[in-house]
Amino acid sequence: MRSALFQSLLLITAGMSLTCSPISNPMADSTTQLAVALYQVLHCSPKAENIIHSPLGVALLLGTVQLGAKGKALNEIRQALKLQGNKDGEEFSLLQTLFSVTSEKKEFTFNLANALYLQEGFIVKEQYLHSNKESFQTAIKLVNFQDTQACTEAISTWVENKTDGKIKNIISSEEFGPLTRLILVNAVYFKGDWKQKFRLESTHEMDFTKRDGSVTKIPMMHLQLRTKFGHFSDNNVSYQVLELPYKGKEFSLVLTLPSEDVTIEEVEKLITSQLIKDWFAETQQEDVEISLPRFKIEQTVNLQEALHSLNVTEIFSGGCDLSGITESSDIYISKAIQKICIEVNEDGSEAAASSTIMSMSHNQFVANRPFLFILKHNPTGKVIAFTHPKTVENSTKFQLSLPVLCPAPPPT
Repeated sequence: MRSALFQSLLLITAGMSLTCSPISNPMADSTTQLAVALYQVLHCSPKAENIIHSPLGVALLLGTVQLGAKGKALNEIRQALKLQGNKDGEEFSLLQTLFSVTSEKKEFTFNLANALYLQEGFIVKEQYLHSNKESFQTAIKLVNFQDTQACTEAISTWVENKTDGKIKNIISSEEFGPLTRLILVNAVYFKGDWKQKFRLESTHEMDFTKRDGSVTKIPMMHLQLRTKFGHFSDNNVSYQVLELPYKGKEFSLVLTLPSEDVTIEEVEKLITSQLIKDWFAETQQEDVEISLPRFKIEQTVNLQEALHSLNVTEIFSGGCDLSGITESSDIYISKAIQKICIEVNEDGSEAAASSTIMSMSHNQFVANRPFLFILKHNPTGKVIAFTHPKTVENSTKFQLSLPVLCPAPPPT
């Protein structure tokens, strides 16, 4: 039985988040719902040291599969993406706008790219290839998967180029098999400058209380800033929400910090897509003294397990209907992995004005315990990433992995 290998890779660096602007676009709402659904699934997994995922990456992955899916497989994807009653192609119009996001003043870099690697001689329907180009600007590349070394180098080089060299050797020759027929690679790269930087000389070690109650020393950055901030209380669970803006107004980092007497688990139980939108709408400009860890995390997530929990199961089963991709009746998807990279440190921004805010604020946001943060593209309302770093070690960068689909062995 043939199997399809779809691989989606996400790199996000130097800070990301959701903004406070209200979301009214249906596709933006569906992405927020997908973000929450995936988060709730992943946070219940005992395997995950950190909870990091990109609903944008998952939506792009499922969107490309949907273009060739029919029957039950198609219905499951549409339900997971909350696509109801939209004409073909219209539901992805908001995603398509992200391919043209640029900064004229070069205040940030955002690259979104797709490539479809096809086995030479394997027949894929022209309509599927055309739809991928139209919807996701997918580049079509012919390769010989039997030459594993050449394929590995070609795909890794493409990803490295699209992510400004941040992700190297993304795939190994072991990923290919005699049944591999196509690989879809999606690369997302973001690097933004803080609107107002954290000064390196203000960073010093502080205690950080981990989720299990143990305490570790970490480098804590400090900043005084007038920004969007709010105190919230839902079902007697109190927490703070803070927005850290990046230059260009396209992206910002929104953090959620439980009160000292509240656990992160209590906040997690409250999270809904509507609550997230309330956070963005109800925070106000205030002076805040901010303490935020400088950190780096790397992690790989098995999206197949998460998608199964969201009732997306058919595409992973032999006999699923992907006849919109090829006439072959024995093609299916066997594995899905997600990879993301985020960097949070003082160098995530350039200096703003030379003046500073006097230390007279009564508002303090001290992230010396577990917290959440979300990445959003402001103009479209798209959720790029949703994260809860359960462990923060003495390091400077934060990385996660994204959807990869690998070939399954033939049945015996």
